[in-house]
Amino acid sequence: MKKTFFWIILALVSGALLGKVTFDFYDDVDTKNVISYDNYVYLLRYGKYDNFDEMKDKVTDVDRYIYIEKEGKITAYVALSKTKESINKIKKVYDDKNIKLDIVKEQINNEEFIQNINEYEKLLSATEDEKSLLIIEKQILSCYESVVMTDE
Repeated sequence: MKKTFFWIILALVSGALLGKVTFDFYDDVDTKNVISYDNYVYLLRYGKYDNFDEMKDKVTDVDRYIYIEKEGKITAYVALSKTKESINKIKKVYDDKNIKLDIVKEQINNEEFIQNINEYEKLLSATEDEKSLLIIEKQILSCYESVVMTDE
């Protein structure tokens, strides 16, 4: 009985020591991220306003938009895209409707939204149809509202 007890204690102690040595080894390993997300997106800016009421009065030419309040100003955006090519496609649609928009690049710190917009980007790059582009953009704006704006 004493021999069995001795061997059990010896096995537990040696297992604990080997576990500690193993985990200490992995603490010293230099790791690198395999996947990194570029948090920058291109946006079509409709305008920059001093207050919410002014923005509501001026943004009348588009069906759907989002707004971001930063530094006391409210900026209205009608489209988001991950690539410059896609945002230029959408800008052309609005240019054809005589709606003048500016392209700006902003950082969005929400990994879930960045992953979603990367998926939407595949759809944007695959189509040239004006109606399809606008439908996809409305989905992106809805995604932004549900993921990013509810996070803030």
